[in-house]
Amino acid sequence: MSENLIYTDLNWTESTSPRLQKVTDVQGSTYAEVKVQSLDTNAAASYTSSGKSFCSRTRVAILVAVITLLLVLAVCLILMYHPTASSPRDSKSFSTTYEEALVTLGLVLVTETGRDPWWSGENYKQDHTDCPPSWEKKGKKCYFFSEIQEKKDFNALRKECTDMNSDLVIIDNEEELHYLTSRSSGHYYLLGLKYSTSEKKWKWINNVEHSTNLITIGGDFTDYFCSVIGHGKIETASCSGSSTTQNMCEKAASISERQKES
Repeated sequence: MSENLIYTDLNWTESTSPRLQKVTDVQGSTYAEVKVQSLDTNAAASYTSSGKSFCSRTRVAILVAVITLLLVLAVCLILMYHPTASSPRDSKSFSTTYEEALVTLGLVLVTETGRDPWWSGENYKQDHTDCPPSWEKKGKKCYFFSEIQEKKDFNALRKECTDMNSDLVIIDNEEELHYLTSRSSGHYYLLGLKYSTSEKKWKWINNVEHSTNLITIGGDFTDYFCSVIGHGKIETASCSGSSTTQNMCEKAASISERQKES
């Protein structure tokens, strides 16, 4: 009686996938061979080595880029804050250098694109100007409203302003007039507007003649030769001062103003 035998030959080095083969021997017996070959060790090693090499090159490239960026930033900071070994950078020179850099960069952009840089517009200039602490910004000016009610004459109050690198308020336009009228609704503030007895006219401290089209002055014109704004109107006032009059100063807003104060 013939025997049907099944032989299994597992060869892990010849093929990468199972392979079924039907074999008949000389006696007529039939059996099946299943050959399985393992992964080529050389190919696997080559694949692993290639993957590791790619990852290594990527990491090195990223590391070099980061180091280069840090070095560039360090050099920029050194040049910005230490232009020379003997003279430290003050706020004024820093502001000037910053503005010059913007102008230079702006010229390059105009040359390359034919358009003005975005920071050259009037809106940017107004948004990026600043006022010292305790001052209020309106348009291109900074205003200081004193809370002290003390009788001081015109010259003393003006000196308070000049000591703060400012001066008494000069009203230039309707927008400024509306702002100051609203801001002084509960108090009287001294203005930089006086009556010249020699010229017989009202003049601002910058020697510009008062315009009746912009401002109407009310009150006593007998011996009141100074003026105040408050409670919704502009009136004459004594130049000797009053305990109900407070001081008010103005100066132009500046990019470097906060740096000067600090």
